Amino acid sequence: MKRQGSIFRSNRISVAFTSKLTSVIEKVEGRKPSASTPHLLATTSEPRPSKDSSRSGGVQDDFDSAIPAEAPTEQYLILENKYPAIRALRTDAEIGDGIWRCCHCRHENILTHYKGAFPFKYLRCNRCDRTMCSDCHSSEILSSLPYGMVQAPRPIGDVRYMHVCTTCGLSHRAEMEGTTLDFYGITCAGCGTTSYGDWPRYHIGNNEPYRRDPNASFAKLIDARADDAARVAFHWVITNDDTRPLSG
Repeated sequence: MKRQGSIFRSNRISVAFTSKLTSVIEKVEGRKPSASTPHLLATTSEPRPSKDSSRSGGVQDDFDSAIPAEAPTEQYLILENKYPAIRALRTDAEIGDGIWRCCHCRHENILTHYKGAFPFKYLRCNRCDRTMCSDCHSSEILSSLPYGMVQAPRPIGDVRYMHVCTTCGLSHRAEMEGTTLDFYGITCAGCGTTSYGDWPRYHIGNNEPYRRDPNASFAKLIDARADDAARVAFHWVITNDDTRPLSG
């Protein structure tokens, strides 16, 4: 599968901002807990039988026949852009449905939502090849879910929830039993790893803000990363306050 490169450039972020942010992150160990989307939770301790999500034709056959799940960009979204003539030059295939920013190397990766069992195919960074995790930030098309059994209204079409294999990065659409999303006992079709409910989970949201203005969505990811750095730095100061020498 051919990967698309980032549609953004690093020179859009000031050198001063990047250096300060990197300094805070590198000096402080640990990460913040992932933000949770408000959903109803119900815990379970019973083991579940493994469910094989592989397909007889193979994962690549699914990729080759995959159809985009999101509708083409409406004209009004383009006209709402600050520079509609420039925005109109970008096709949906080029910009995708969103972006995610790798928490390891800070590379921006394009997200494209497809119909079927593997909604975003492989979610591996195009620069460092690490899999997307709960510490990575993404645009509105993906938002993190809490762990546990999640209750959600049953959709008419495809389930708009998924989880990502922590070994190979293959995205798997969640299964539903009634109104309960089932993330347990799935065997990855890409590498054979079994999920015991520990893979990062996401809700598949709206792509309209990103389709309207990809650059604005990118800027929000930078702001979110800065907020994370501020929280981590504040936590470090609080937990290490007793080690600082008393002033005379």
